Amino acid sequence: MSFSAVFANSLAGLSAASYRAEVLSHNIANANTEGYARRSVNLASVSPGGVRVVSLEAAEAGRQELRLISAENASAGAEVRADALRSLNEEFGQPGDSNGLYAVYARFEEALADLRLTPESGSAQLAYLRASQDVAETFSRLDGSAQAMRLTADRAISTTVVRLNDALVQLESLNAQARRPAGLGIDNVADQQRALVTEISSALDINVQGTYGEALTIRTGSGVTLLGESAQTIDFSPAGSASFELSLANGDFSGLSVNGLDITPGSIQGVREGSLAGEFAVRDVLAQDFATRLDEAATDLADRSAAAEPTGVDGLFIIETGTSSAAQRLAVNPLADPDQGGELFRLRDGMGAAVAGPAAGDGILGDFRTALDELRVLPNVTGTPQAVSFSDALGGIATAQATAALRADGLQETADSTLETISDEVARIIGVDTDQELQDLLLVEQAFAANARVASVADSMLATLLEI
Repeated sequence: MSFSAVFANSLAGLSAASYRAEVLSHNIANANTEGYARRSVNLASVSPGGVRVVSLEAAEAGRQELRLISAENASAGAEVRADALRSLNEEFGQPGDSNGLYAVYARFEEALADLRLTPESGSAQLAYLRASQDVAETFSRLDGSAQAMRLTADRAISTTVVRLNDALVQLESLNAQARRPAGLGIDNVADQQRALVTEISSALDINVQGTYGEALTIRTGSGVTLLGESAQTIDFSPAGSASFELSLANGDFSGLSVNGLDITPGSIQGVREGSLAGEFAVRDVLAQDFATRLDEAATDLADRSAAAEPTGVDGLFIIETGTSSAAQRLAVNPLADPDQGGELFRLRDGMGAAVAGPAAGDGILGDFRTALDELRVLPNVTGTPQAVSFSDALGGIATAQATAALRADGLQETADSTLETISDEVARIIGVDTDQELQDLLLVEQAFAANARVASVADSMLATLLEI
């Protein structure tokens, strides 16, 4: 072998070792970077005995990456639903929650029982009035919470759509970079694509065609193109307010569309899962169903109250005029409220009573108690065809909300567990094992030193020959 060949081989080895050291160092530096794919150097032998760098490759997880996209999507949607149902359950309260509707109504029943024992007592009458007002205020508060949740979900949808449109534009730019001839520089196109796809997949179900580092095509699960030659825009108009009478079906709330195609969850080409589908479920189904139960219960309470009133006027609980929900408009009849010009004795003697009845008389209290205990079929409240008392109706709401929250928590735990398992598998395949990288780095250093030694010895031999 000639001296020129020796030097050429040594320099090629030094160059390859130097490049491999750079790549290994880059891997180690990004070992804790989420979504980073390990790089590896492909070498090829050259005649008469050297090596050259052929390509730089990023690790791929193939099918596992596709499973990860689906798992991220399911986990994000399950989390949104579980959080919402948990919050509604906590707002309504269980029997042991002092501020929950069930507990507030229980105190009202106690006040009614106390007043029946001492119907002439002014303090018992006042306590009964205050307990009644607490019931009405709690209905209103809960409905307000449900509508606030709907508006929060609508704003979350808007924020997510803006973020998705930005991500699609960024992916379009990365696709353009990926189409250019690739050199041997350590770029992060694939890592940026993976991070953006992860962001998109957590919001809506997608199908990704292509390999990270190359141009990607992204479609929704139903086949609507989001990214092809260019990025498409997802359209959504946020609402300014939310109330019981507003709905998506009536056009009060916006859906999702891409190039005029409706991708609103529930439509033929609609988004099926992810945080967007979860927020739509909260806005249009979960919170509204909760509000509907409250509305029906408030209406039933006013009906039972009127049924116990012998004078033909409204009873203790009334639904005030207005366009909002019955739960928002539930109030205590002002005829019995001294602060509104009413008289306390009407709590006992009826809202239409002109003068107080016998001091120790039970008045309408017994009839009201009977009306509250009357068994009625309230499917929109309890979700069952079983006839129930008003107390049991509230218990039915509590049971339904607790069951839904528990089921949602279970689905979230399952989705999160699946996501964690697949994430660990993907990380194992594409992630950086720092121990292995350090071992490889030591070998590279030895190869670098060996090539440097060969070049040094050859140089010394050439110098000796020249001196002869």
